[in-house]
Amino acid sequence: MSVRLTGKASDFLKIGVASAGRGDLKSVRSILKQRPHWIRQVGSHGRTMLWEASHRGKLEMVKFLVDEGSDLNACGTYYTPYFVEISCLCAAKLKKHHAVAEFLQQSGAKSNIHMAAFLGELNAVKKFLSRSPKRLNMGHKQHEMAGKNDDGIDVVLKPAPWATPLCYALRGADVETVKFLIDEGATIKGFDDQMFTAADDDVEMIRFLLTNGADTKYAPRPCPDGSEMHKLLASYGVKMSQEELDEEFVYLCRGDRGGNPDEVREMLKHGANVNHQDSKGKTALHRAAKAGFVETATILLKHRASVYIRDKDEETPLFDAVRSTIKKTDAQLEMIDLLIRSGADVDAINRKDQSLLSVAKKPEVKKRLKK
Repeated sequence: MSVRLTGKASDFLKIGVASAGRGDLKSVRSILKQRPHWIRQVGSHGRTMLWEASHRGKLEMVKFLVDEGSDLNACGTYYTPYFVEISCLCAAKLKKHHAVAEFLQQSGAKSNIHMAAFLGELNAVKKFLSRSPKRLNMGHKQHEMAGKNDDGIDVVLKPAPWATPLCYALRGADVETVKFLIDEGATIKGFDDQMFTAADDDVEMIRFLLTNGADTKYAPRPCPDGSEMHKLLASYGVKMSQEELDEEFVYLCRGDRGGNPDEVREMLKHGANVNHQDSKGKTALHRAAKAGFVETATILLKHRASVYIRDKDEETPLFDAVRSTIKKTDAQLEMIDLLIRSGADVDAINRKDQSLLSVAKKPEVKKRLKK
């Protein structure tokens, strides 16, 4: 039975790449019969079917895709954990998929100074530099969204001067490799913003950047909690303004940030405005409600978060809970119950004159609202 493709631009990642990542050979064979060019297709952040299979350690899938002509040296990334794009070989090594890494190397996959720096392979970094010193500040190309093609959105490689070996090493967080590259004269100035992003709130990495002249205006703004990071940045005059504290607080409660209850408590303790609204009018409670973070929402409500504040679409946090697409329906229903017990108006209407019941998709949610 062949895999059905919807024709949407998302098919490549959601069906093709996802099938490769699961190691589903039957599905991938079916997909490639329909879209043979997908063997070298590139998705958002450079991900290919081979990259995903390598990252997830699916050896048989990797062998199949290589035999079919996948690009061994294509680079991709998951932006949040990695920031910079890494090769299939680098991804396999990073995730300790040793058999996959060995096969890729035997098949001709190559490393370079950027991948070595990311993995903290200091001896390899030194060898690459000894062969060509100009590699010290060479940028590694990164993928960017371009125009539309037959599959929807096209992705193209663009020069990225900031993606230097130092940037890769900072994200890999190997102290000795970072120190070596800085001592060799790796450039920080001009790439300060990206370097701090690559450092990923690692105290030691941030310290290296600051002590070597990185512009403090790009440094992270830490919560004034007395932590080592706060003390370090405060010693350089870096402080978090009230506006920055409030914005970070709302952002912290988004689904992609995990809604960490301990961090939420800490930020409230240090003065975060529990009812601050971001550029879309969303409060932390809106964000937590959508993500199904019941514990986080409970903390917010105990600190007098309002269930009545409306965003720019005139929607209260209850709308976000009702619209939520999280897979855990029990958590969604628990969130809805929590908000209603806290006084949320079940008869609220948004800017488009839509009721909560009209925007609900799941039967269980509709039933809960009718109680």
